[in-house]
Formats: sequence, C-alpha cells, structure tokens
Amino acid sequence: MAGSKIVFAKGTQLTVYIDNRKGTLSALATFLGKHGVNIYGLTLADTEGHGYARLIVDDTEKARQLVEDAGELVAAREVLLIRVANEPGELARMLEALAEHNLNIEYGYSAGGPGDEKGLVLVPSDVDAALDVLQKL
Repeated sequence: MAGSKIVFAKGTQLTVYIDNRKGTLSALATFLGKHGVNIYGLTLADTEGHGYARLIVDDTEKARQLVEDAGELVAAREVLLIRVANEPGELARMLEALAEHNLNIEYGYSAGGPGDEKGLVLVPSDVDAALDVLQKL
C-alpha cells in the first residue's frame, strides 16, 4: 500500500516543566482532566531532578493558561500532527520527502499499534515548509 494518504495539520504542543518525582505527572493529568482538558498525546523526558511533559491537548490555550495560573512553567510550540498508514516504508517515504527538501526533524514522538494508523508529532526545522512538502505527497 505504498503511497498511502498522509493526513496532517499544524498543531501546538505544550511543554510543562515538572519535578521528576512520584505523582507529579498524575497530578498534572488529574488537574487538566478536572478542568475538562483532554490529553491526546504525551511524551516525557527527564533532566537532573526535573523533567518535562510534552502534551497535545484538545484546548491548548485553556490548558496553557490553567498550568500557568497554577504557577508552573509552560511553553507552547508549533508542531506537525500526522496520521500515516502503519505499514513498512510509509514513515520512511514521508521522512525522505522532508529530508530531500533540507528539512530537519528536531524531535518527535509517535504511537500506534497493529492495525492502527500511526499517529506522529514531529517538530521540523520549518513547520510551514514541511506542510508544503507533505501536501505534495
């Protein structure tokens, strides 16, 4: 099924800086859930004693304001939200097209199980240029 349709959009990712200790991620998810914010995507990273959660949510501005008002450090960044067939070669086809246009992927994360489409969050060096490339696939 090479050449399957890729579905994509520009989105916003929130990065919430949190302590790297038991219960902080649970507290963040509970806090957002109690305020009606749904988390679609999540990745975690740690540094010395601290960590950060990168989130894709259904209401970015509401979540950003809630977290900020709670006194936590939060940042927003444009990202690409992509759905691609979860088949051998489909991710490579998309990444090759971006590389051919001198676009670097700074970081990303994905999820998908057998039979599911692969959901990706990618942070390219130029979001708008990456959107143009993907429109041609």
